[in-house]
Amino acid sequence: MMKNGLISWLVKNHIERETDIDKVLGALAFVVRKDGAVKVQGANSVFEKMLGWTNYLWSQGMEISHLMQPEAEKKFLAVLDIARRKVFVEFTENIAFRTLMGTVLTCRVHICCVSVSADAASYVMRISYNKQAQIKEALFTEALRQSRVNCWYWDMSQGSIIFFNTDVPEEPYSGIPFMNEECISFENFPQGLVDVLNFAGEYRTQFMDFVKKLLTRGQEEDLSLEVALQTDDSKLVWISFTGQIVRDAKNTPEYVMGTWKDITDQKADETHQSRLMGTLRKDSIYDITINLDKNFFVADNSLEKWMEETRVFSPYYDQAIRELINERVIKEDRQRLLDFFSLDTLRALPEDENFSIEYQRRYNGRMNWFKVTINTFKLDEFSNKWMYALVYDIDASKQRELVLERMAATDALTGLYNRNHSLELMARYVKEHTDMPTAVMYMDLDNFKNVNDTLGHAAGDSLLICVANAMRSYFGSDAVLGRIGGDEFIMMYLNADKSYVGQMMSDFVNYVGDKCRAECPEIGVTVSLGYVLRPDFGDDVAVLADLADKALYEAKHHGKNTAVEYRG
Repeated sequence: MMKNGLISWLVKNHIERETDIDKVLGALAFVVRKDGAVKVQGANSVFEKMLGWTNYLWSQGMEISHLMQPEAEKKFLAVLDIARRKVFVEFTENIAFRTLMGTVLTCRVHICCVSVSADAASYVMRISYNKQAQIKEALFTEALRQSRVNCWYWDMSQGSIIFFNTDVPEEPYSGIPFMNEECISFENFPQGLVDVLNFAGEYRTQFMDFVKKLLTRGQEEDLSLEVALQTDDSKLVWISFTGQIVRDAKNTPEYVMGTWKDITDQKADETHQSRLMGTLRKDSIYDITINLDKNFFVADNSLEKWMEETRVFSPYYDQAIRELINERVIKEDRQRLLDFFSLDTLRALPEDENFSIEYQRRYNGRMNWFKVTINTFKLDEFSNKWMYALVYDIDASKQRELVLERMAATDALTGLYNRNHSLELMARYVKEHTDMPTAVMYMDLDNFKNVNDTLGHAAGDSLLICVANAMRSYFGSDAVLGRIGGDEFIMMYLNADKSYVGQMMSDFVNYVGDKCRAECPEIGVTVSLGYVLRPDFGDDVAVLADLADKALYEAKHHGKNTAVEYRG
């Protein structure tokens, strides 16, 4: 607007004369604020007819409180304050006017300050009213009232959003005004709403993106979003929004309607479960949930297509878990998992603690390592006890771990177990097979020093590897085979029947000697061996190893290339 021209003409005439320009400009009025009072001191016929105040003597002025309810008047005065600071600049706002008959019309108001003095300011005001949109809004509001849900309505023609609430809280949420009243509106949506809300984290940006996405959706497509808001006292409130755009016959966006719901309690439950499981869930490939009090079992396949056939809803927990484990897990690990997932075991577990077990199954054509982590919890003292399990693919890390374990447990040259790990395995076998007769053996090579001195250490290493291979070939998987160091070896044969063990040891000495001579014909290398039978001399593996070492000394003393049993 220009200072000279239309505005000066309107001011000069106080908008009292009926002219054709009214049809162009619409409802116009002249407003004066002086000594704290605000009056409308001029109005054209369009303004009069719209609000029903026809034939009113506007030159005497009408108190603005006659045209507006207290909340609207307060909002209108705020707009006048803003406009007063920028003369001849137009400001727009949605203001609710009261007609002569008491009806409330929400109008789009355009305010321009045209003169300012120390104690007064004059304004030109133009208003517009979309009757069709407000009728539609009224019908929409009544429909929402009948549906008994919390709804929101974005009128694009007015640029405003209205919240209609059916479950207004007894104690208002400070800082979240749209939750606290049955009907409340915000102008300049979405920015006008976003500015009054305190979004947690990145949810402000997500909400703005939600609004933008709504405008690109088809008329039948719903969009949903969950956001976290903070109250003035720093409490977290979770809100779920849904929205659907409505377009006119020309496919132009007309308005958006949707629902909202307070899901704070639901999120609290989810947060509780998430806290119990820490951050592990992000790497889980599927999960299992079990109601321990009702034997209800669910294997969720939402994250992995290969688990598609394992979704199980079964009140027969034992049968369901057994079928799943038998189908998925290798035979050696099945019983461990069945024991791990037994209801008695799960019910006895303390709450809010994690427990894990590893197992193997065939996956993508090969054996693969997985880990299950479980946690038991109750949402409250009255609810059922639940178990939540997450399954992870740990094959890559497990393979690295196994490599490191093998490196720590085996002899680098021969691949046999080292002394410490050999004794650990022997002790474990004795504990697990108390009634099985076994033989603990010590063996070393005769004349091995001559090989290193004459042919070099490379030849000596080659000979040691040959001996290790001969041990594997002769005993297979029925023995624990280890290298103590140098040319000394330790062994445990796992089924040493007294009726043939003596002949077996003698044959083994000859077998290894033949391999050594074939590997190193230049030097006559043979082996000497001492052994002791268990349980004749107890179950302490360290003691048995010392006795076998004494028998080896006897074999050396009796001419080498022989096997000697320790007899006490």
